[in-house]
Formats: sequence, structure tokens, C-alpha cells
Amino acid sequence: MSADEVGIPLQAFSALLHSDNIATVCRALNMYQVAASYTRLSGGNPLEPLAQDVRQVARNVLSAPPMEADEELRAAFDHLSALNVLTSLAEAEDADLIATIVEDTTDADVRSTALLAAAAVPADGTPNPRLLQVLETMADNQALDERDRARAKLVREKLTGP
Repeated sequence: MSADEVGIPLQAFSALLHSDNIATVCRALNMYQVAASYTRLSGGNPLEPLAQDVRQVARNVLSAPPMEADEELRAAFDHLSALNVLTSLAEAEDADLIATIVEDTTDADVRSTALLAAAAVPADGTPNPRLLQVLETMADNQALDERDRARAKLVREKLTGP
């Protein structure tokens, strides 16, 4: 395959990723995550060269309020797509943003996906104190479902060690 043949799909994906249409951006984020999940089977993610770009778009999406439901997508679908990508691309500096989502969301699916993203945050020696505090608060919050509290506790333990 020539360099042009490799570059064209990446250019097309990048165009989707940077679209002004949030539904298109969500599709691109989801495409990246599907490609990343096939890595085990195929030996590599063909979209990997754009990983940092994808991560930055996910961060931008999460920095805005979640989308309202429309005829095509459910409410907060943008946050779900972005968090899903961070389950494989999260870096230590994403911890505060993920903590904000965990703390502020009222959507159970977003909370669950945010916990998965939190578990993917590398501690780099010292876990993020804010993320740990949010997880501890969540684990102790009796108003939340027992399953969510247990997940928060497990993620906190993963980040801090046994």
C-alpha cells in the first residue's frame, strides 16, 4: 500500500473527527474506539497515528456540557463517545476532567463509562488527589446504586494499589 493509500483514510477520518456536526464527531470517536479494540486481533490500530488528535477532541467534547437528545442521538451521547475513547487513551492529565464528569453527571451510563475512563488513567507514581477524592465520595454516597459505589471503590483501589 502506498503512502497516499494510507494517508487518504487518515485524512477522511480526520475530517470526520473535526466536523462541526457533533453526531459526526461522535461517529469518528466511536470508529477510533472500534479500531482500537480490534488491535488485539489485527495487530494494530490503523488510526493510531491520530491518537493524540482523537484524545484532544475527546477532551474538548467533555469540556462542554453534554448534548441534548435529538432525533438521531440520545442525551449525553457525545460524553459517552468521548469517555469511551479515554478508556484507551487517557493520560494522567485527564484525571481532573474525568473527575469533573464523574462528580457532575446524573446519567448512569455516563457515570459508568467515566469510571472506566478513570480506571484507565495512569497514576504516574502519584494518583490524582482530586480523582481519588471524587471516587471516595462516590463510594460513600448512599444515594447512588450499590453497583456504582462498588465500582468507584474498585477504581480507587486500582489507582492507589492494594
